[in-house]
Amino acid sequence: MLLSSFRNIFSLITVALAAGLTMTGCDSFIYDDLTECPAQLIVKFRFNYTLDRGEAFAEQVHSVNVWAFDQAGNFVWNGSASGDILKDPDFRFETPLGEGTYDFVAWCGLDDNDDFSLATYTPASKEELEVTLNTIEKEGLTESSSHFKALFHGMKTQVEHKVNPTAPSITTVTIPLIKDTNDIAVMLVNVDGTALKTEDFTVTFTYADSWLAWNNAVMDQSPTVTYTPWSSLYGESTNGYGPAAPTDGDADDNSPVRSTVLYEMSVSRLMVDGNAYLDIVRNTDGKCIIHIPLIEYFLLAKGSRYDYYTDQEYLDRRSDYSALFFVDNGLGWYTAAGIYICGWALVPPQTNPL
Repeated sequence: MLLSSFRNIFSLITVALAAGLTMTGCDSFIYDDLTECPAQLIVKFRFNYTLDRGEAFAEQVHSVNVWAFDQAGNFVWNGSASGDILKDPDFRFETPLGEGTYDFVAWCGLDDNDDFSLATYTPASKEELEVTLNTIEKEGLTESSSHFKALFHGMKTQVEHKVNPTAPSITTVTIPLIKDTNDIAVMLVNVDGTALKTEDFTVTFTYADSWLAWNNAVMDQSPTVTYTPWSSLYGESTNGYGPAAPTDGDADDNSPVRSTVLYEMSVSRLMVDGNAYLDIVRNTDGKCIIHIPLIEYFLLAKGSRYDYYTDQEYLDRRSDYSALFFVDNGLGWYTAAGIYICGWALVPPQTNPL
C-alpha cells in the first residue's frame, strides 16, 4: 500500500515537471525571471541582377547604406558599412527593430563617390532619399565627363516581422540591388584605310536621368545632361566587321588593318521611355554625322537572346554597352556597313540629323 502511494506521488511529480517544461517555452526549467525567446530582424543584400545572374555583391559593392521606415512612413533605423567586411559571405545587419511591418531603402556605393550625392543621410521619410548626379555647367550645358564609380539601389517593402514569445522569431530580409551606372563605348572605324584621330569627332550622349528618387525612378524634373567621354583612344582593328578595305596587294589575309577611335562614357540609369540621343559631330565642319536614339538601338540588340526579360529589366541587368560605326574617307557615316550594337549587327534607319 505504501509502495503504491509513492508511485502515485512520483507520477504526479513527473506530470507537473512536464507541464512546467511545456509552459516555459524557450527555457528548460521554471524560473521567476524567464528569459525571452530570441527575436531578431536581420538585413542582408544580394546583387545578381545581371545578364549572367551570378552573385557579385562581395566583388562589386564597396559600401552600403540602408534605412528602415514603419508603416506610418517614419524613419526607425539606419545601417551602414564599408570595406572588407562586405566581402564576408555572411555579412548582415542585426537590427534592433521589434515586431512590425517595415519598408527598406538602400543606396550602395556612395562612400568616397564624388559622382553622386545623397540628399540626406538622416531622412524623416523615405521620399527624402534622393540621389543626384554631380555635374558641371559649361557653355550653357549641364555636363558630366566622369568615369563613374558603381552606384546601386535596393528596396524591399511590406516586410513583416512577428515575434513569438514562446519560440525563436528570426526574420531575414534580403534586399536585391540594381546597378544604376553604365559604361558606353563608341567606336568609329574607317572603311578605306583613312587615318582617324580622336580630335576628328565630338561624341556626346544627352539624357535627362541625373535625379533618382527613393524608389529608383528617374525624376521628372531631372535636367538634361550632356555626357562626354572620359577616355578617347586611337587604335587599329583587324576584325572582319564591315566591307573589305582596299589593300596594296601585299596583304596575306583578308583582314586589313583599319584605323579606329574609341570614346568611353559613363551614364546614369537608362529607362525604356528615355529620350536619349547619341550625337557624333565631325569637327572639320561642325556637321552632326550621327544622331540616333541610342536606348532604342540597345533594345534592338536585345533580340530573342533575352526575350524572357522585359525591356527595362534588360537595361537594368546590363551595365556595359558598345556601339560601332563605320566612316568613309570624308569622315561621314558609311551606313551601308550597318551598325554593331553590343557586338550584334543592325541596319536600322537613321534619325535625320538635327
